[in-house]
Amino acid sequence: MSKLKIDTIAAVSTPAGRSAISLIRVSGPETFKILSKLFKTGGKKAFPLPYSAYFGAIVEPDTGLVADKCLVTTFLAPKSYTGEDLAEVSTHGNPVVVSRVMQLLLKNGARAAEAGEFTRRAFLHGKMDLLEVEAVSQLLSAGTASQARLALNQLDGLPSKFVARIRDRLIHNLVQLEASLNFPEDAVEAIDEHLLAIEIKHILAELHVFARNARNGNLVADGLRIALLGRPNSGKSSLMNYMLGRERAIVTDIAGTTRDTLEEAMMIGDFPVKIIDTAGMRRPGDRIEAMGIERTGQAVDSAFAIVGVFDGSQPVSSEDILVLDRIKSSQKPFILVCNKTDLPQRLEESFFSGCPTVEISSLKASGLPQLVKTLREIISSSGLSELEEMVLLGAQQSVSLDKALAALERADQGIGTMYQDMLAIDLEEAVRELGRVNGETVDVNTLDLIFERFCIGK
Repeated sequence: MSKLKIDTIAAVSTPAGRSAISLIRVSGPETFKILSKLFKTGGKKAFPLPYSAYFGAIVEPDTGLVADKCLVTTFLAPKSYTGEDLAEVSTHGNPVVVSRVMQLLLKNGARAAEAGEFTRRAFLHGKMDLLEVEAVSQLLSAGTASQARLALNQLDGLPSKFVARIRDRLIHNLVQLEASLNFPEDAVEAIDEHLLAIEIKHILAELHVFARNARNGNLVADGLRIALLGRPNSGKSSLMNYMLGRERAIVTDIAGTTRDTLEEAMMIGDFPVKIIDTAGMRRPGDRIEAMGIERTGQAVDSAFAIVGVFDGSQPVSSEDILVLDRIKSSQKPFILVCNKTDLPQRLEESFFSGCPTVEISSLKASGLPQLVKTLREIISSSGLSELEEMVLLGAQQSVSLDKALAALERADQGIGTMYQDMLAIDLEEAVRELGRVNGETVDVNTLDLIFERFCIGK
């Protein structure tokens, strides 16, 4: 979809399948003209009045046959979700009935809505900006209460107001700068670069906090990735099964059983996490195992935190040392697990010196509460417990925020030494990219990428 279409659209907004009720949305300038042909209400109330519910029947105009008895709720422009005339038709949830009502709507002037088209129209009619659009998308896909809460917080509009305020401050300074450059003969007062430098530093500090909150928000929205790392047969797969409470990974005494990464979701406190079981780190025995170990490295690179798993019943090996070095070099939060504590212990305690360590027996199901507690402490200490501060950005918005920060960094470093017209170019880029974060300067192609993630009917 390349532009705003002013025709009338219709779509089923509830999931496919049988249910007590199904809801069909209709939006656009011909909404009530179309419904007037099909919907017959038995009451005396005029149709349509704004924000009213009508009980009646959808009737086939040609035959007079009733397609369904239903409830129609009316929302008149501009005070509707889309900013257009909008109606919600609540039919019985039999797919045959729903399909027939949809056919009648399409036959009498409506067009089938595209993915996310209702929300796209809401954006284009100024009912929400792109930050609120992203919150709607995340709310629809939320799998946990914390993810839903994060999306709902953003729907309150505080991130949108922040970006708009920062952008307005930059525009004010940019206008002053360009006026002094373009109209010197009009005695326009030259901009004070010292004051501008102070303002840019303040804006940069605020935007860096915003960017950090966005990174944290995306971490929570996607699920925190926790990689299990260890040499073959250290008990990573057994630990994963223990954490999940079910047999997800194959466990044998044959070294190198896990050849690929396994990923499963679970909750740690209020936070969604993804536990990643990885191939054991050692010199690979064949090409397939080498590919698995390569993916282990990728899992470590993308992880939020690492759980190092070591076999407490075996003495320290060169592979254990390799694993510990890899964990420490990752610069990520980590916990070391001394596994198989149900067996006689041969792993030297000094190996774990100075590192957060938990003793576990996956076989005897002991030690997991302490591991979970430590992981929760890592999450809290990383600033991820403050859901109210977090921001949700789509991929395109994240790129634009990074570009805005880079432009302001250049301006901050160059002010006082660079020509003012170059400084104006950096400020103009920052303004433009921040506009793409909240949608004030977004282009059509970017909108297509954003709304294609939405379901039909939203």
